[in-house]
Amino acid sequence: MGVPPVPGGRGPLSSSAPRQSTPTSLCASLTVMTTDDILALLVAERDKLSVAIEALQGTTTAQEAPSGSDRKAVVPPVEQASTPVVAATPSAKRKLSAAGRRAIIAATKKRWAAIKAAKAAAAAPAATVPVAATPEVAPAEAPVAPKKKTSPAKDAAFRKKMSETMKKAWAARKKAAGKGKAK
Repeated sequence: MGVPPVPGGRGPLSSSAPRQSTPTSLCASLTVMTTDDILALLVAERDKLSVAIEALQGTTTAQEAPSGSDRKAVVPPVEQASTPVVAATPSAKRKLSAAGRRAIIAATKKRWAAIKAAKAAAAAPAATVPVAATPEVAPAEAPVAPKKKTSPAKDAAFRKKMSETMKKAWAARKKAAGKGKAK
């Protein structure tokens, strides 16, 4: 995106003489620019910004520019200028009511009950095979709960055995330490 040449200017953007766009020539030409050249560049930039603002806002108001120049003034709408800019406050954390929580719990229980029922229905036909003549079988006894596994440290016999083993180990260490000192 290039900058249009400034008519009648002597700077790097003037239309009178084409210049090479090397960094050294551009820097050298910027240092010798006159105040009029700088002012012309700034006016051109301001005009570009005004056009961009007009395009974004959609509405502009042309006012008479002082001393007969052809500049346009962009005035923002009254509503926009009069309202202060306030940062949006973060919304408060949403909370779930007790009734809502109960409804979710009930729906979840209903869903899992349906899933378990579907699994049971799918497993039931596979487990039961129809037999033409089945002899009567005595009813099975109630299943006995399996023994809970206990830690060996809670068993009295194990504790007694470990105690004796540790006493022997400490006695051997004490005896070895006594021989080391006697030498």
